[in-house]
Amino acid sequence: MKNLKNKLLAAVSAVALCALMPSQADAQITVVPENDNFSLKLIGRTNFDFGSFLNEKADGSKPDNGVAVNDTRLGVSGKFLDKWDYKVEICFDKKAISFRDVFVKYNFNKTHHIQFGNVFMGYGMKPLGLAYKFIDDATVDNTFCSSRKMGIVYLLTTDPFNFNGGVYSDGNIDNGNSKFDQGVNLSAKAIYRPIINETTVLHFGAATLYTNSPNTASYSGVVPETFTTEGKTTFKGPTFGKAGVDADGKIVYTGKHYSRYEGEMIFIHKKFMLETHYQGASYEPTATDDRYHVGGALAQCSFLLIGEQQNYNKATGLCQNASPRNLEVLARYDYLDLNDGGHQQDVTVGINYFFSKHFNMKLNYVYTDTDLLPAGGSSYNSVQVRAQFSF
Repeated sequence: MKNLKNKLLAAVSAVALCALMPSQADAQITVVPENDNFSLKLIGRTNFDFGSFLNEKADGSKPDNGVAVNDTRLGVSGKFLDKWDYKVEICFDKKAISFRDVFVKYNFNKTHHIQFGNVFMGYGMKPLGLAYKFIDDATVDNTFCSSRKMGIVYLLTTDPFNFNGGVYSDGNIDNGNSKFDQGVNLSAKAIYRPIINETTVLHFGAATLYTNSPNTASYSGVVPETFTTEGKTTFKGPTFGKAGVDADGKIVYTGKHYSRYEGEMIFIHKKFMLETHYQGASYEPTATDDRYHVGGALAQCSFLLIGEQQNYNKATGLCQNASPRNLEVLARYDYLDLNDGGHQQDVTVGINYFFSKHFNMKLNYVYTDTDLLPAGGSSYNSVQVRAQFSF
């Protein structure tokens, strides 16, 4: 297994480095040329991260720092039988190999599509993946957005409207989950764009996600950083799904049904982008009419110091990376309220430079402040650098 991991990392790094060659700046690695019946393209990426906390630990010792190779991926994508798309992608991250996107999609036409496989549900910003503008997810999105699930989803794409709705298992194809009852997720997201043209986009979206599952759901606050092996959990919020108390002595709210919800807005005009999200979860414990709510919000903006136009993907309804040779400055604020678990807020400022569509570098400064209940609060300051290669 160790040799397999090393070979995967070496293969992705070697091909990604080849993407930096000037002659390959805009090339796609095509293994089988595209035709009406079949095509196959090699895809992949790897992230080289360095970071350090700036403040001393509570015991006065030096702050943590580290170097990591994160989220290394290798896969294939393409088309077959005229109207079918496919993608298979595996990942080496945190000492483990796992699946990422594994799906086939049938395209009735440019508007209507059906997708089957292991994919993200229509909720949150994690589907951005490679195009995520910051080095790490916002705390709010990291808390409420689920990993990929096996399911079937209908996709509608037009200029003013997007819709996706699907049914998914609550199991995970990577964790060896052999339960017969893995639970079910029902997801739906709608997007309305009253303005979309070459320079300006105004986007409003709303999503809901209902879960009925025997699996435990736990919400916690974490420091947004990628340079240590294990993320720093700042505090633990509520756990839904099993009776009693957890290992930390916190109440576990019993029952199986809970809902998540999201509202979002994106505004793009030429060099400028503004994006806001509100996300939350609502849970009704067994034998009571009361509901338990946790939630949070984030706002982020960016401006191109070099470059003319922010990029937006109409099919996914998500902002994209800037174009090659663009220089971008950005800022983000997010606030997480886990009720009796505590509160957390983060401020991130950064700068990105895109050498080509295959290589970019990012620098982030992150300030994290927590208010833990009942113990009190703490704060963290960190600086992170990422070199990201993709093909």
